[in-house]
Amino acid sequence: MNVSHRLSENQYLVTYNVGSGESGSRIDNFLKSRYHRRSREQIKRALDSGAISIIRTSSQVGKIKPSSTVMLGDQVHVMTERKEEPEVNFNYKILFEDETLFIVEKPSNLPVHPAGKYFFNTLTTHLKTQGFKTPLNDDVDFYLAHRIDKETSGVLVLSKDKEVSQKLAAQFADRTTEKTYLAITHGRIEKDEFSVDVPIGRDPNAPVTLKMAPLALEAGGQTAATKFKVIERRGNFTLVECYPKTGRQHQIRVHLDHVGHPIVGDKLYGIEVDTALTLFERRMPSASQNTLTSMQFQTAMEISPEVMEKLILPRHALHAAGIKFSHPITGKRVEFRSGLPEDLQAFFDTITI
Repeated sequence: MNVSHRLSENQYLVTYNVGSGESGSRIDNFLKSRYHRRSREQIKRALDSGAISIIRTSSQVGKIKPSSTVMLGDQVHVMTERKEEPEVNFNYKILFEDETLFIVEKPSNLPVHPAGKYFFNTLTTHLKTQGFKTPLNDDVDFYLAHRIDKETSGVLVLSKDKEVSQKLAAQFADRTTEKTYLAITHGRIEKDEFSVDVPIGRDPNAPVTLKMAPLALEAGGQTAATKFKVIERRGNFTLVECYPKTGRQHQIRVHLDHVGHPIVGDKLYGIEVDTALTLFERRMPSASQNTLTSMQFQTAMEISPEVMEKLILPRHALHAAGIKFSHPITGKRVEFRSGLPEDLQAFFDTITI
């Protein structure tokens, strides 16, 4: 069966390889294990439509039914509808690559992995398909050693091997990695160097589910420590270097907001949440008064000119500037760095000293 990898703008070929533990399984069970949100009836309709095929080199495969079995070495081809997704920035740069590591300089506005309304328009899917030039193959994978937000730019460490990924994760857990971030904050920070050692956790009072806040340990907070060093002050803004000693979610953003200097462009910590929610509800009257997901909150922010005026920048001014860790194979200490990106540098250059 010869098919184009990219049949049309709304179709894409996904391939699944049958492993030894799956040989002899029914095709509908095989697919159900990968498409958890699809009902068996939906899978049956896809099989009946011819969107799914089994590629077997040893013999011919007849008409596929839900009860058809897959064998070791089979490839299951699924012609998938590629739904419209928000535009992203695929202009990432490969800083380093060897047989196990893959180090990327990620731009802002690029989700790292599939979530919410993003699947194809993510870094890992783009890497796995070589820029959508090959089918999406489940045997090809890139494992994240750590994560940075969609809006955060900078150095990102991935591996090509699951065991290597686990070794890298252990370094992050043991805090033997050294990470450096750059951030542009509101206000002039007077101290040249300072530290924030304040536990943080999920904000119990926030209407946005993703929002974190300073939270006592006895209330469920986790220890969090960050060291800061002022690089330059301009007008009512400060460029700071950030050294997180722990890796809590939104740690740098929460700690800077805690000391009264939120990051410029921060949609969760840089403006009043009540204002954002009012704008959200006006644009989407069906929104409930209950908690909003981070995706809903972010979408509302991106389309509101009133909020954009308050944010100043369309994304938060946080950049993963460097990381140092031990190579999981050689044990040698390696370091990768990335300078302040053009959009943040251009903004900072416009500020009168």
